[in-house]
Amino acid sequence: MNTSVGPVPVKERIAVLDVIRGFALFGVLLVNMVMINYTLTDFSVGRDALSRPDLLVGTLDRIVAWTIQVVFQGKFYTIFAFLFGLGFYLFLNRDSENKAQNSRLFRRRIFFLLVAGLLHLIFVWWGDILTTYALIGFVLLGFRETKLPRLRNWIIGLLFFSFIIASASQLVVASPAASGTPSDLARNIYTHGPYWEVVGYRLANEIPMMLLNTVGLLPRILGLFLMGLYAGRSGIFQNVGSHMAFIRKAWRIGGIIGIGLSLLHLSMQLNANMTSAIILREISTPFLSLFYVTSIMLLWQADKLTALFSSLAALGRMAFTNYLVQCIVCALLFYGHGLGLMGNISIAYIPVLTVVIYAIQVIYSKWWLEKYAYGPAEWIWRRLTYAR
Repeated sequence: MNTSVGPVPVKERIAVLDVIRGFALFGVLLVNMVMINYTLTDFSVGRDALSRPDLLVGTLDRIVAWTIQVVFQGKFYTIFAFLFGLGFYLFLNRDSENKAQNSRLFRRRIFFLLVAGLLHLIFVWWGDILTTYALIGFVLLGFRETKLPRLRNWIIGLLFFSFIIASASQLVVASPAASGTPSDLARNIYTHGPYWEVVGYRLANEIPMMLLNTVGLLPRILGLFLMGLYAGRSGIFQNVGSHMAFIRKAWRIGGIIGIGLSLLHLSMQLNANMTSAIILREISTPFLSLFYVTSIMLLWQADKLTALFSSLAALGRMAFTNYLVQCIVCALLFYGHGLGLMGNISIAYIPVLTVVIYAIQVIYSKWWLEKYAYGPAEWIWRRLTYAR
């Protein structure tokens, strides 16, 4: 009997997951384009547009910043974390006779994801999420045999703890001195320094901060991974039609709680009650993400927006490639070794740039997949994972 395990054929992919990935890439790109316009130190001391939209001068700038913060920030990385956990389940259980081999392959898979993440973090920009997902992915392996009731308890406990961490972080008054190199110096390096000076600064100052940040993110990310694992065990995405009642219920819960808490969060922040606002934003984020995902599933099952979903699916099949391309393009647009837009562009123009880049990605993703089964990064990742 042949016990060799290989990549999943394209025809066996769960199409709605590719649609969700493609959709999430838009939100990731939009938020990343705002974040890359600031330094990591700006974010650590709350000097960025998403932390304090009220400090922006123009009315349109404030409206755009509030919209991105409330509707987009954190929601799409949450979706990708959930999908990572779901993908973990699907990867380990695609062949019940080879679970041990699947576990070894998954370790190889996330090891090479870690390598890609570190290279991305060092040579492209500080906002990499691949490294965090890979490191916490090794922890996820410890839950592969956990029973559903205990898994549910872990999810609740981890997410609750993550809300406590978010609340506590607001009580710590950060300063540029406490965060490393002052923000103005960091901005000067990013806008005027040569490429290798930027890389050196990132290695010395930002990468240690980002790796430490992974520890703080562990409860939240692991909790979301486990939610994806739980969904995989429940078979919801493998057979959407049989779970429509549950999906509709989840859609209502996600919408009512997510939108309600988001409006309350906005009200709190407008009244300068920052600690309460951040807590509400953290709690509302998974509910809004749930609302987005279940909305797509309901539309998908009803055969609505088929042309749009076809385009999103192409993006989603090349999600790894498209994420890396997005980040490289953003770095070239905003940093001094590229066009140097950092600090020289209004946040009101960011959505326009996002739509343009995203539309180009739709076109080249569809063109590429007409010729090849996988995106370039996906192909390399698979070759490294399976050593063939």
